[in-house]
Amino acid sequence: MRTSPATATVAEQPPPTPDRLARTLRWARWPVLLMWLVALVILAPLSGVTADDTAQANLPASAASTKVAEIQNDSSSNRTDDVVVVFVDNSGLTANDKTAVDAAQHAVSALVGPSLRLTAPGAPQNADGKAMQFTAHVQTSQADLSSADTAAVKAVRAAVAGPVAQAGDGLQVAVTGAAAITADNGLGNQNALLLTALVIVVVILLLVYRSPLLWVFPLLGTLAALVLAKAVTHGLTNAGVTVTSLSTAILTVLVMGASTDYALLLVHRYREELRVQTTPAEAMAIALRRTLPALAASAATVICAMLCLLAARSSALHGLGPVAAVAIGAVLLAQLTLLPALLLVVGRVGFWPLIPRPGKPGADGSRMWNAVGTRVSKRPALVAAISVVLLGAACFGLAGLRTDNNPISLIKGQAGSVVGEKMVNAHYPAGEIAPLTVLVPPAQAADALKAAQSSPNVQSVQASDPVGGYSTASVILNVPPYESSGYTAIKDLRSRLATAAPGALVGGGPAVQYDTSQAASADSKILIPLVLIVVLLIISILVRALVASILLVATTALSFAASFGLATLLWHALGYPGIEAQLPLYVFVFLVALGVDYNIFLIGRIREEARDTDIRTATLRGLSVTGGVITAAGVVLAATFAALSRLPYVPVAQVGTAIAVGVLLDTLLVRTVLVPAGLLMLGDRSWWPSRPAHRVGEAGHGGDARARKVAGAGSEAPAGG
Repeated sequence: MRTSPATATVAEQPPPTPDRLARTLRWARWPVLLMWLVALVILAPLSGVTADDTAQANLPASAASTKVAEIQNDSSSNRTDDVVVVFVDNSGLTANDKTAVDAAQHAVSALVGPSLRLTAPGAPQNADGKAMQFTAHVQTSQADLSSADTAAVKAVRAAVAGPVAQAGDGLQVAVTGAAAITADNGLGNQNALLLTALVIVVVILLLVYRSPLLWVFPLLGTLAALVLAKAVTHGLTNAGVTVTSLSTAILTVLVMGASTDYALLLVHRYREELRVQTTPAEAMAIALRRTLPALAASAATVICAMLCLLAARSSALHGLGPVAAVAIGAVLLAQLTLLPALLLVVGRVGFWPLIPRPGKPGADGSRMWNAVGTRVSKRPALVAAISVVLLGAACFGLAGLRTDNNPISLIKGQAGSVVGEKMVNAHYPAGEIAPLTVLVPPAQAADALKAAQSSPNVQSVQASDPVGGYSTASVILNVPPYESSGYTAIKDLRSRLATAAPGALVGGGPAVQYDTSQAASADSKILIPLVLIVVLLIISILVRALVASILLVATTALSFAASFGLATLLWHALGYPGIEAQLPLYVFVFLVALGVDYNIFLIGRIREEARDTDIRTATLRGLSVTGGVITAAGVVLAATFAALSRLPYVPVAQVGTAIAVGVLLDTLLVRTVLVPAGLLMLGDRSWWPSRPAHRVGEAGHGGDARARKVAGAGSEAPAGG
C-alpha cells in the first residue's frame, strides 16, 4: 500500500500529546469487543431471512394480477406450485409408452403425503399423439415453499425415471412447472454464494496486505456486519417489507464488498499513522478522524440513493431500498467500531511481517497512479475526449438489449424445468403451460366467459373451482404468453372483460409479467431522475462545489450506460436470451450509487490537497495518494458482485455481472482518467460557486499553507476549506 505524501511532513513535527479519543479507544477496545460478541450471539438466530418470491412481490398493489394472487392466497393458508410431468416420443406414442406414463403417474401418486405435500396428479393429457403430460401440485406455507418445491421435484424426477427407462429409448420425460423452476433456480440455498464471496475477499486482502494475520480483522468485521444486516432485514420482513431472493443475494455481496472497501480505507490510513505515532491508539485516533468524514459521506450517499427506491411501485424494488440501506449502515457501524477494537487489541503485530513503526515512513504516493495523472495532465482535453468516445462506443451495446420475462429464461443451461417447458411448447398450444386466471363475480360469470372466448388469440376457456367468492376460469392463449403478442392478447382480454364483466380480474403468470413490465416502465420515469438529483444534491453539499458535482454525476451516468452496454454484450456471449423488465433499475441504482461512492473519495482528497496548492497539483497528488487503495476497493467490490454469477438464476447473475463490469469500468477508467481530466480542463472553476480552496486559505490564514498541511495531512474528508 502507498502512503500519503504528507506523511514525511507530519513526521518532522513533535509527537502530539495523546488526546481524549486515543485514551477512549485504548480503554474501550475490550468493552466494544464484548458488546459485539453479545450482540452477535443474540442476533445470529434472527439472521435468517425468508424471501418472498410470490407473484405480487414484483408488482404494485393496484395491479390486477396482484389482486388475483392475493385472493387466491387468502382463500388458503398454503401456497401452491405446479409440478408438470411431460412425456414425448417424437416417433409417436406407442402402447408401451402409454403404459410407462400410467406407471409414472402411479409412482407420483404414491408420493402424495404430508412429507412432500403433493396433491394427486391429474389425468394424463394427450396432445398430438407424440406427447402426454399430467400435473400435481405442491402445497405448503410461503416460508417452506422453496424447500418443499425442491424436495417434491427431486422425488418426482426419481419416481418417473424408472418407468420411462423401462419403456425404451424413444420416450423422453421432463419435470417442469413453477415448482421445478423454483427447484432449479438455486436461490433456496445461497451458501455457495457466501462461500465464494468469502474466498474472494480473503484472497484480495492477502494480496493487498501481504500479511498472514491482517486480513482476519476486516473479515471478522464483515461477517459481523452481515449478521447485523440480516437480523435487521428479518425485522423488516416482519414489518411488512417485501424481501425477495434477489434482494437477499444482493444484501450478501453488498455487505461483503462495501465492508471490505471501508476496511481497506481505514486500515490504509491507520498504517500510515503507525509510521508516525508512538502508540497504536494515537494512530487509530488520527486515522478515524481523517477517514470518518469520507466513509460517512460515502455511506450517506449510497443510503440516500437506495432509499429513493421507496418511490418504486414494484414491491420488490420498493423493499430493496431499506434492505440495501440497512446493509450499508451495518457495514459502517461494524468497520468503525469492531475493526478498530480488533486492531488495537493486537497492536502493530497484526501487520507482521511488514510492521509499520515510527521513523520508517512509506513511499510518497503511488508511482503508477502518479504516472497516470502526469500523462493525463499533459493533454486533459484530448484524454477526456478519447474517454468519452470509448464510453460512448460501449453504449452501442444497448442496441442488443432485449426484455425476456419468460420463466424458463431465468434458469441457466438445460435444467429439467427448461427442457420440460420446451417439450410442452413443442406439442401443446403456446399458452398451455402458462394459462391466465380470470376471477369474476358469480353474477357476471356467463358474460365474462363469452367475452373471453371471443377475445383475440384465446385458444380455450375452461371454468374452474370458485376461489374466495369469485367464479374462476382458466384461459389458454394460442400465442407465446410471455412475448409481445401474448401481452397484446392480455391487454385485449382485459379490455373486453372491462366492458362485459367490470368486476373481472385477469391474473396468472403471463399477466404478472405483463404488469411487472408496466410497473418497471413507470418506475424508471420516476427513479432515474430522482436518484440522479438526490446524488447530485448530496455531493454538492459534501464537496461544496456544484460544477465538480455535476461532473461527477455526469461521468457516473455515462459510465452506467457504457457498463450496461458492455454487460449486454457479455450476456449475449453467455447465451442469456434477455433481461427481466425491472432489472435495469436494480443495476442503475447500484452503479450510480457505488460509482459516485469512489468519486467521493477521490474528489474529497483533491479538495483537501487544493487548500495549499493549485488544482493541477492537487489533482495529481490526490490521484497518486488514493489510487492504490481505491482501486483495490473497486476490485474487491467488483469481484464480490461477480460472485453472483455462480448462482444458476439468470437475473441474479445478470445483476452481478453488470455491477462488476460497471465498478471496474468506473474504477479503472472513469475515476482515474476521465474525472481527473475533467477537473484539469475546468481548473478552479470546478469549485464554483465556492472560491478555490487555496485562495480561501490564503485570505483567511495568511497563506500559512505548511501549518494547514500538517494539521490536515492526508485527510480523506470530502469537505474542503
